[in-house]
Amino acid sequence: MQARLGVSEALLEAVTSFVGTHDIPLEVVSGDNCNVRVVKAAEGEKSTSSVLHAGGWITCNTARGMAAELNIGSRSLGQLLDHLNIKIRACELGCFD
Repeated sequence: MQARLGVSEALLEAVTSFVGTHDIPLEVVSGDNCNVRVVKAAEGEKSTSSVLHAGGWITCNTARGMAAELNIGSRSLGQLLDHLNIKIRACELGCFD
């Protein structure tokens, strides 16, 4: 069973298209019945293990845990984060500031 990514109606078409184009094995749904929600937030807001703040940021450790929760590779999650304009901070590999 695929993990579910919850998005608002405003983001549904764009995120569904992106996930399909990049073969990311997620079911994109509208609403809260999901593993992880994507919300539009004030720029610079910190994402958590259950909520991605589009335009915000996430720690490397949280992103890796989210990838495991969603059962997708870290590269796929990275592509999704880029698409949602979410920056990675506190990178454990030293790749991102």
